[in-house]
Amino acid sequence: MLNTNSSSKGLLLLGLRGISLSVIIFSISVSLSTANWVAFNDCVYEKGVQFLKKNVTTFGLGRDNPFPVEGNLLQFKDGEDTGVTVSFVEHKSQGNTINWAKDGSTFNDGSDAFKMFNDIVDVGGNMSYNDGPKWHLDLIISGLEPQSLYTFAGTVNRKGGVGYKERITNWKVLEADGFEYACSIDAHKIDNGQVEFSTGENSEGLVAKWTDIGSGKDGKFIVRTSHGIGEKKGGIKGAHEYKGYAAGIFMLEYQGPRSTNPGRDRIPTIWSRLKQGVKIH
Repeated sequence: MLNTNSSSKGLLLLGLRGISLSVIIFSISVSLSTANWVAFNDCVYEKGVQFLKKNVTTFGLGRDNPFPVEGNLLQFKDGEDTGVTVSFVEHKSQGNTINWAKDGSTFNDGSDAFKMFNDIVDVGGNMSYNDGPKWHLDLIISGLEPQSLYTFAGTVNRKGGVGYKERITNWKVLEADGFEYACSIDAHKIDNGQVEFSTGENSEGLVAKWTDIGSGKDGKFIVRTSHGIGEKKGGIKGAHEYKGYAAGIFMLEYQGPRSTNPGRDRIPTIWSRLKQGVKIH
C-alpha cells in the first residue's frame, strides 16, 4: 500500500526547500539593489576662497550665512538626491546668536577627522555659540527609511590654540531608534548617546560618530550640539559655561536595510507549523 503520509512529508520538505531557495535568491537581489551611499556637508563654506568637492552640500546657519538652513543631501559619488533632508534649528539663550565664522583651520594628518574629510571639504570655518548658557543647535535629519541603518559623523575646529581648549562641544543623539557609539577614542564619552571634546582647539581631529542609527517610524533623528554640560553632570572638567562650537562639517552614510534577509525569521515559523500540521497561508 502507498504510504501517503511519507509522500506528503516529502512534498512538504521539497516545498520548504523551494521556499528557502526563494528567500536566499530574494535576499541576494535586495543586497545588490540597495547599494550604500555617503553624503558630506560643509556648514561654513566661503565660495571662491575655500575648495569644495563636487556634490558636497553647504547647508548652515548663523549670522552672515549666505546658504539655506535646510535641504536635501546629495550622494557624494554621483550627485543623486538621497531623499534625506537636513535642517538646522537654533534654540537661543541670550546676547548674540550663532555666528557663521570663517576662521581658518586644519586637522592633524592621520587623525579621525583628517581621514574622513581631507580633500573633500575645506575644514576652515565654524558655527559658533550664544552669549550665555543653555543654548543648543539641532541638526534634524529626516526622510530616512525606517527599516534602514545610518552612520553619522561630525566635527569642528576653531583652532584657537591652548587658550581655546576650554571651549567644549557636547554632541548628543536624540529620537533615534537605536545606535552604536563610535566616537574618537580620545573623546570624552558621557554615555552611548552623548560625547564631548574641545572644539576651540581640535587639531587632533576628534569626531562625534555613531553607527547603526535607526530612525524609527517617523524617519527622523536629531544631532544636538551645545556647550559642555560641566563636570558634575559627567562632562569635561573646566569647560567654559557657554562657549563651544555648534558645527563645522558632517557626514551621513546609508548602511542599508536593518536585515538583508527579510524572510529568514519566517522559515522557523513555517517549519514549526508543518510539524504541527498547521495550514500555511
